[in-house]
Amino acid sequence: MNKETIKALTYLNIASLLWGGNVFFGSYLKDYLGPWSIMSVRMVIGSLIFLFLLHQAGQLKGISRLLSWKEALLIALSGTVAYQAFVYFGLRHTTAINVGLINSLAPIAVAFAAAFYLKENLGRQHWVAAFVSVIGLVFILSQGNLESLYELSFNKGDLFILGSIFIWAVYSVAAKLAMGKTSPLVVTALGILLATFIVLPLGLYEVNYLIKPVINTNVIMAVVFIGVGPTVLSLLLWNKGVMIIGPARASLFLNMVPIYVIVLSSYLLDETLYSYQIIGMVLIIGGSLYANRQPTAEKA
Repeated sequence: MNKETIKALTYLNIASLLWGGNVFFGSYLKDYLGPWSIMSVRMVIGSLIFLFLLHQAGQLKGISRLLSWKEALLIALSGTVAYQAFVYFGLRHTTAINVGLINSLAPIAVAFAAAFYLKENLGRQHWVAAFVSVIGLVFILSQGNLESLYELSFNKGDLFILGSIFIWAVYSVAAKLAMGKTSPLVVTALGILLATFIVLPLGLYEVNYLIKPVINTNVIMAVVFIGVGPTVLSLLLWNKGVMIIGPARASLFLNMVPIYVIVLSSYLLDETLYSYQIIGMVLIIGGSLYANRQPTAEKA
C-alpha cells in the first residue's frame, strides 16, 4: 500500500468519524436544544467558513450565476434543510445507534435514485443488495419482533430517519447534476448559504416560543463541533480521499459511519446494542458492500 493510498484511507476514515460524530452529538444535544436551533447555529458557522473558503479560492464573485436558483434551492431544501431536520427530529425519538444503522441504506438508495433520474444502469448486485438491506431494515424497525409489521407499530423516530434516506437520495442526484457545472465546494457552499436563510427564522421562533435552550460549556463545544466537523471538514477530507482512490472505492467508507456511531454511543451515551440491531447492521452493510463490488472479469 503506497503513501497516497494510506493518506486517502486516513482522509476517508476521519470524514466518516466526523459524520458519525454528528449523529452522536445530535443525540446528546436533544436535551438542551431544539432541532431548528441546532441547525441554525450549524448553518451560521458553516456559512462563515464556506464564505472564507470561496473567497480564498477566488470563487466568491459571481457565485449566484454558477447555478440556476431552482437548482440551488433544491440542493438547499433537500440535502441541508429537510435531510438535517429529519435526522435531528428523529434523534429526539430514537437512539443514535438506530440512526447510524438506518443511514447505512444511503448508498443503495442513492444508486436507485441515480438509476431512476439519471438513467444509470443497475446490475444484478444492486437488486440483491437492496433485497438483503431491506430485510436488515425490517429487523431494525420491528426491533426483532415481526408482529409489529402486521400491527404497523414503528418508532416514529426510526420513520423520520428512514424518510431522511429518501431525501438524501434526491439531494445526491441534484448535487451530481449541479457538480457537472461547477465545483463541489460551490455546490455545497450554495446549499448551506441558502439553507441558513431558511432555518434561521425557524430557529429563532423555536427558541422564543417552543423549546428554551439550555446553554453550558459542553453544549457550546458540541454545537461548534457540528458546525465545523460534519459540516465543513468532513466534506473537504472526503473530496481529497475521492480524488486519490476514486468515488467507487471511497463510497465503501460510508459503511464506517454506523460503526463509529455504535462505538461512540455505546461508550459515551450508554446506549445498548441489541441482537436485532447487530443482525440488521450485518445485512445492511453486507448488502452495501455487495452492491459496490467490482464484477470479476471473465477469462478469455
